Amino acid sequence: MTNTLAKGGNAPLFAGSCKVTLTARQTDIDVCAVLLSQDGKVRSDDDLVFYNHSAQDGVVLDGQSVSVDLSGVPGAVDRIVIVASIDPQGSAAYFNADNTPQAVIDSGSARLTFMPPPFVHRETAAVLVEFYRRAGCWKVRAVGQGWDTGLAGLATDFGVVVDDDGSAPDAVTASSGPAGAPVPAISLDKVQRSAPGLVDLYKAAHVSLAKKRVIGQRAAVYLVLDHSGSMGGFYDDGTVQHLAEQALGLSANLDDDGTVPLVFFSHEVDLITDISLSNYQGRVERLHRALDWGGTCYAPAMQAVIDHFRASRSSDPAFVIFQTDGDPFDRRETRELLRRASSLPIFWQFVGFGLSRDLRFLRSLDTLGNRTIDNAGYFGAGQHPRGRSDADLYDRLMKEFPDWLVTARAAGVVR
Repeated sequence: MTNTLAKGGNAPLFAGSCKVTLTARQTDIDVCAVLLSQDGKVRSDDDLVFYNHSAQDGVVLDGQSVSVDLSGVPGAVDRIVIVASIDPQGSAAYFNADNTPQAVIDSGSARLTFMPPPFVHRETAAVLVEFYRRAGCWKVRAVGQGWDTGLAGLATDFGVVVDDDGSAPDAVTASSGPAGAPVPAISLDKVQRSAPGLVDLYKAAHVSLAKKRVIGQRAAVYLVLDHSGSMGGFYDDGTVQHLAEQALGLSANLDDDGTVPLVFFSHEVDLITDISLSNYQGRVERLHRALDWGGTCYAPAMQAVIDHFRASRSSDPAFVIFQTDGDPFDRRETRELLRRASSLPIFWQFVGFGLSRDLRFLRSLDTLGNRTIDNAGYFGAGQHPRGRSDADLYDRLMKEFPDWLVTARAAGVVR
């Protein structure tokens, strides 16, 4: 007996085991299953069942089918979602009205089918159905929820990142580009080997990028640090060093060279150097001790970034984290330079440390007029920036950058 489920519909599962088969017309797909606890997250990365980890706690993957022994699923597992994603080696770039995947659920003598409404928003991964517990029994629900960020975005929402060598599911494996799931510039495996102290920052940045749907975007991350006299406390308590490490965690997702160009400035450019996965520990402390304290001028540091970026001949845009704790002496020059730079593939993310009243001019740069496109964002980190969570910092850094990318591409500023 075959019954059809409508989207959102559910049915009880009376048999002790069931099998789900996913197909998409004339399209190669990958199938996986994710075991979720009551909070909607995996217990560990092993809860992703995919081609390199094909069995977990009663859930077994075999090609495009997933078999579930419901009696063997631990009580800590509340839901099991069954996922179809575009095969990155296939010809289709995304699901559409012609190849929207469908599911067939076999449970004992009963058969259920589910055909979601057509996907028309360039979805590259989708949860087709889910098994879930209700009042001590198992039921199946027709979901039909798509993601346009591929398996990377979907997995991140469930707290999973899949490793690129298959040995430990920690970073997404598929090739980036229109035909596959987008990936970070540097794999988690490489970060674990070269800079284990940055793993949590890398993961936190990855989550923020996934939420903003910019996983797979490439950009050169720059860090500009204020070395005026009022910044002493932020250097002494490790706040600036931590910001540099946060910049590296972000950069490892966006740029494959593992290095962030670093500019120290006061009333002039004090030092142009870099910080990398291999040398980051204590680097800010060592470098700044050799520098004199000074006043505050933004324009020389901004010009140094522009000159460095042009000299690099990068085909990717630049994302500049520009940190300061006070307004500058060269306000007119800064405004003019930011306007001129608005036709360049450079986004300026201004980060203010300290009291808001000391950063009125910095805030005004976010809404500066007479620019080709809006090329700047601002947020105030307050008097205790180190007290902010890494997740909060990355979310704020990514608040305007994705929209700038869209605008900059439309304007021909970014290729």
